[in-house]
Amino acid sequence: MCGACGRPGGSVCPPCREGAWGWCYPAGPRLVSPDPRPPGLPPVLATAVNDGVVRRLLHAYKDEGRRDLRPALAELLAPGLALAVRSLRTGVAREAGSGRIGALGELAGMGEVTVVPVPTSAAARRRRGDRPLEALAAAACRQVPGCTSRPLLATRGVPADQATLGDRARALNLRGSMRPRDRDRVKARGLGGTPVVVVDDLLTTGATLVETTRVLQECGLEVACAVVVAATARRAAPPTR
Repeated sequence: MCGACGRPGGSVCPPCREGAWGWCYPAGPRLVSPDPRPPGLPPVLATAVNDGVVRRLLHAYKDEGRRDLRPALAELLAPGLALAVRSLRTGVAREAGSGRIGALGELAGMGEVTVVPVPTSAAARRRRGDRPLEALAAAACRQVPGCTSRPLLATRGVPADQATLGDRARALNLRGSMRPRDRDRVKARGLGGTPVVVVDDLLTTGATLVETTRVLQECGLEVACAVVVAATARRAAPPTR
């Protein structure tokens, strides 16, 4: 059954697969930013707008147990990840929609890029039974040479439901909600100074990416950018063709 429309058949029916790409930015992954942009947010690349088929697929994957949608969503995440990795490894400022990610070239020649997925909360893990974002990040990395997904972070505490909170309240709610799974292991792997790309499924206010970046920086890691599948429609104009 299609995860977007419910038609019988494969995980994503042909019309919905085509429809998902219809919500992607026509020039490829682009830099997106919430408004207002929170301090500490790294450059963020998104492939699509979180609306229509894309939004339904993300919801079904995370909250309805449709793990069979992982390959389709990895196809949407991989282009932004590939753009970030190419820029980091070559030092060339790449075009990204209406902007350029020249700042990413500062870490050129650093070898393999470390991809860190945003950690799943303990409550969500109990409810869902797994960590869907970690699996999605790993699947996307398998499509992009030169990067490895490393789930370095875990959550702590029980933050309030973000869906009911405004921008400032979201940031305060998430402050201190993450920690390194093993700080000593991060140091032992020699990851300090190597380029890091944070991965999440969705950009809304940016609060989650800010907190993830802060904790990684406290571990001595250099966060170059973040990559998401989609940005919320209220914060990023729908693609035009």
